Amino acid sequence: MLFRERTDSDFQDEIESHIRMESDRLIAEGMTPGDARASAQRTFGNIGVSRERFYEAQRWMWWDELRRNVRYGLRSLAKNPSFTAATALTIALGVGANTAVFSLMDAVLLRPLPVADPSSLVFVAAAGKRGMPEAPPYKVFSELREKSSSFEGMAAYATDELRIEIGGHPEAVNGQIASGNYFQLLGVKSSLGRVMDRRDDDAPVAVISDRYWHRRFAGDPSAIGKTFSWEGKTYTIIGITPPAFLGLRPGFAVDVTFPITRQMESLGGYDIVGRLKPGIARARAESELTALLSAALAELGTPRNVIEDRLRRIELSPAGHGADTLRGRFRKPLYALLGIAGLVLLLATANIANLLLARGLSRRREFAIRLATGAARIRLVRQLITETLLLFVLGAIPGMFLARTGVVLVARMFAEGRRSITIQADIDGRVLAFAFAATLTAGLAAALFPAWRVFRSDLEQVIREGQTRASDSRAYSTLQQMLVASQVAISLVLLAGAVTFAGTLARLRDLDPGFRNDEALTMSVELPEGYVEAGKSAPLWNRLEDAVRSIPGVKSASMATYTPLSQRDRWRPVAVHGYIPATPEDSVAHYDQISDGYFETLGVPLMEGRLFTAQDTENAPKVAVINESAARKFFAGRDPAGQVVAFDKNEYRIVGVVRDTKHNSLRDPAVPFVFLPLRQGLNPEHRITLSVASVAPGAETALLEAVRRRVADVDPGLMISEVITLRRQMDATLLTERLLSGLATAFGALAMLLAAVGLYGVLSYAVAQQRQLIGIRMALGATPSSVARRVLRQSGLIVVVGVLCGLPFAAMAVRAADSLLWGVKAGDPGIYVAGIAMLIAVGFVSTWFPARRASGIEPAEALRYN
Repeated sequence: MLFRERTDSDFQDEIESHIRMESDRLIAEGMTPGDARASAQRTFGNIGVSRERFYEAQRWMWWDELRRNVRYGLRSLAKNPSFTAATALTIALGVGANTAVFSLMDAVLLRPLPVADPSSLVFVAAAGKRGMPEAPPYKVFSELREKSSSFEGMAAYATDELRIEIGGHPEAVNGQIASGNYFQLLGVKSSLGRVMDRRDDDAPVAVISDRYWHRRFAGDPSAIGKTFSWEGKTYTIIGITPPAFLGLRPGFAVDVTFPITRQMESLGGYDIVGRLKPGIARARAESELTALLSAALAELGTPRNVIEDRLRRIELSPAGHGADTLRGRFRKPLYALLGIAGLVLLLATANIANLLLARGLSRRREFAIRLATGAARIRLVRQLITETLLLFVLGAIPGMFLARTGVVLVARMFAEGRRSITIQADIDGRVLAFAFAATLTAGLAAALFPAWRVFRSDLEQVIREGQTRASDSRAYSTLQQMLVASQVAISLVLLAGAVTFAGTLARLRDLDPGFRNDEALTMSVELPEGYVEAGKSAPLWNRLEDAVRSIPGVKSASMATYTPLSQRDRWRPVAVHGYIPATPEDSVAHYDQISDGYFETLGVPLMEGRLFTAQDTENAPKVAVINESAARKFFAGRDPAGQVVAFDKNEYRIVGVVRDTKHNSLRDPAVPFVFLPLRQGLNPEHRITLSVASVAPGAETALLEAVRRRVADVDPGLMISEVITLRRQMDATLLTERLLSGLATAFGALAMLLAAVGLYGVLSYAVAQQRQLIGIRMALGATPSSVARRVLRQSGLIVVVGVLCGLPFAAMAVRAADSLLWGVKAGDPGIYVAGIAMLIAVGFVSTWFPARRASGIEPAEALRYN
């Protein structure tokens, strides 16, 4: 038991009572008091053994020994503050790096949704011979929800960027419309107010997220009951969701949720989530829903070809981790980063083991004396392990703060761009458990070598010799050099990874995206409600463009449905005379509706023909401009000028060809594009992207304020959002590459630092141990330069061994990351030459001071050294 029932003094009194009673009996039989007490003590036995047995019986011995070891370890570490601080910092960097990467991995890949029983949730979609699985028509969803016996419930939802108005001011939010039972199905309760239920279908109510509540209302409880408008209808806020719940699309944080109204029941592009009843297999539920789907489609009279292509069967997929919007994109990069961070921790562990070996050697006399006075060897080993784990705990604590800082910085990187990604990465219980496991594993590994030395060495002989034996010193030096060589090998692997990822990012950034004005400022501008329906959008866009172009300092301005690398896209089948597509997909072309001045603002060169002008109005002949890829695909060597490209019954005559630009990704080749005048477009636009080029690049803040004022002058109801330069928009598409390059470079630099510290420590120890030998050599005629060269050769040997051991693993690591690279080949010798060159430079710097110290030894002083 942990708490004693009897104290030591109680037990001592009990022993004394037994001895006194026996003494009294013997005195009564005629013995003298002295002889009687001595006889009573002999009869009782060894009092010391009895007291020790009592002590052990009254405690959890392992707990008591652990407490003593911890106290002794803390005192020992406090006596060596420089060693403790250096070691704790090394551990903090290693553990912090791993914890930060795992936190990101947990948020993106591993963490289930914060809902009730996420394992029973599934996404419901219809699939056919063509296209990706998608939700069936909404009327069919209603049939599936009401008639299925395999589900506890189903809910429909659709997410998008929405425009709402609060207090007469427009605002862009991440919105969602959902079935009234959406929150009840997920088991999400409100943190304030209430969530929607089935009674709220078609009701003018809304639920907001905790994130939006704090951002928009500063966490004021009076937000419940406030109103705002959306699509001409007023909604009342009835509740706030918990902070952990951000929706079913990881990365897309839902701000506002509305109920699906009757007017929305014809919507497309929505999703379905359902909860299976306990014990119901997914295959059984799919069969049941497929039969219900067929019956519902037959009742609606859906064409057979549509059913075969898109609605042939129901497919269920796990929904416990949300929609796969991020996992496919970031799975490989995050696993690569976790591997890199693991190597950093391994490197730190080897470094700590080296430091502990040095410290253990300085404590050999202490251990020898404790052994000579009766301490068990296993007791010393446990003491060493306890001290090592204490060091790792002391390092892990600041490591958590470093991890938190790193996660915040990376989360900000994710949030950049036109469409920000919200990562909810926190140091929670799961992350702390990982950090504890990493700390414990690394601590035990680092304690392995010092503990092994305690078991292996004849420490009692140290007392007789008065110093460390030469054989032990040589064995220790060899082991220490092996550890440093392993650090060099690991560093080479990390540096090879850093060089390849940095090379990929550099090559993509140097790639010509097709547009030259990457300083152009872009922003989304959305019309007030009712403009498009009233047919007033075109005149307003004209006034807006003229107003912005008149701002002093504006070089050019233009409007478009979207700009390159904005993650937006449109495509439709086109008909071109003389072009016969092999498949329906071959007839598809991407298209954009733009104003005159668009290509000039973005710096897209004209290859032939002309660009759009102010005369290409709705009353003028319809014209189009295509890019080089469209010219090659649809005209195959023919001159496209004057040819007609048709979208359904809308025919446009080609008047020019422009250079290809990157569209969705810098990695992907250019796609066929058809550009149409905004005033002659296929459909009116309620939201456009305004691009502005300044005469003085770098003055984006002042330019934006001037644009905001002019936009408000044109119409106060116009809403500006998603403000970003083309350069930052391009960087946002390189998020994966920036993440890999930035973290791999940081970890590579840390690896070189740790390797340098390890090499410096080995050589400094070697110089100290060989001080007498160096003095003898110099007394016999060795020059300081020859002594320095000897130290340099020793360093070079360690680096060469480490490089030779690390090269195969570096090549394997680069090949494993081949799918993440671009413009860099795993077999490129420059990768490894760069890594080796950096390690040689670090090795030379680390060796310089020990070599200089060795060359400066005075022979007379060294010969007196003991």
